[in-house]
Amino acid sequence: MAAHWGEIERGKNYEIMKPVKGLPQCSSVNEKFIWNEDDSIYGIDIPAWKQFMYEVDCNYEDCEEYCKDKYGGAYVKGVNKNVCYSYEILQGICVVIKYDPLKDDYVFHGGCYPENNTYRMVPGILGEEVTFNNVKIEIRELSDPIVQVGEWTDYGYNLGHYWRYVSFVLKFLLLAALGLLGYVCYDIYITREKFKGAPNLIGGEEDRGMPGGLGM
Repeated sequence: MAAHWGEIERGKNYEIMKPVKGLPQCSSVNEKFIWNEDDSIYGIDIPAWKQFMYEVDCNYEDCEEYCKDKYGGAYVKGVNKNVCYSYEILQGICVVIKYDPLKDDYVFHGGCYPENNTYRMVPGILGEEVTFNNVKIEIRELSDPIVQVGEWTDYGYNLGHYWRYVSFVLKFLLLAALGLLGYVCYDIYITREKFKGAPNLIGGEEDRGMPGGLGM
């Protein structure tokens, strides 16, 4: 995946957009793939899916269940070995770029996900057809508050993970409100305790009508 950028005031005109700098060379450039002349050779390698193979020691009768339960995969009987195949499929892409004001350029900084990954994979489900129509693609600037929180908490995000940030803020506000409520209740309690020991300003029966009394 390659990326270009342009100022919003100029509209969505690809011809005048500038490429994001600092992207690595695509790994398949030198392999036997069709590569159009106008295609950028610099970008991020993102697999649509990954396959994993595990050799297993199981009896023929229970190999299918064993593969399904342990790896979420499918069993294939080989000539001299039993093999399980499982898959991961692409769920999201998230890239962080950094603006360079001196050169007026955006520079590739890495991925949004843990360990600086630029994509997120999830286990495939046997028998489920995958169209990749719901793959979310995000490009975020390094100064983005969500990126900062993601680095601070080391959870990454797919925003999906955005809601983790919102949840963090809401929890902070809730704790602050509870703290303020506790302070107010404590202040009321202390005030009432002070007045418990105060003298009664209303005179007794013997004081009513007497000079210096507080009769009412």
